[in-house]
Amino acid sequence: MERRKRRTQKLIIDAFFELLHEKPFDKITVNQLTKLADINRGTFYLHYQDKYELLEEIIKNYINHMNQYCLHDQEEDSNALTLAFDYLKDNYKFIEPLLRNEGYQLFQNELKSSISSFIETSDLFDLHVVSILKKQAIISTILGVIEWWLLEDELNLSPSNIAVELKDIVFSIIR
Repeated sequence: MERRKRRTQKLIIDAFFELLHEKPFDKITVNQLTKLADINRGTFYLHYQDKYELLEEIIKNYINHMNQYCLHDQEEDSNALTLAFDYLKDNYKFIEPLLRNEGYQLFQNELKSSISSFIETSDLFDLHVVSILKKQAIISTILGVIEWWLLEDELNLSPSNIAVELKDIVFSIIR
């Protein structure tokens, strides 16, 4: 991607988050975004079809970055859960407004997909033993803990402690 395109997208995303901290997603307009980013509307539409596509791309990028962060240079999958909580905590100021706005359902769906993929590819889970029902229970448990941790402002709890307890819960589901 050329440098000018990356710069413009960064301006749009920065403006989006600035507005999202001030007001709900449904109150943000493309006009407000472009004014704050100091670009014209046509430039915005060269990059995104509308604000919904922008939101979707932002969420997918955060989930993809989290996946790369968790699995990069990892010899053991067992540490991936701790790394996921570390990533979420480190990026809380960006993720939190997505959870409290229209992006919540999209963020939740992308996270479910990521957790499902992790279960299917991880050495931690024997898919011959994990039934479809157990897999859904594991996904719901992990997602529920992540949502509680982020939305209830429990960030003072250490990612590694949460990951250890969550692993115990998940393995009790498998048994």
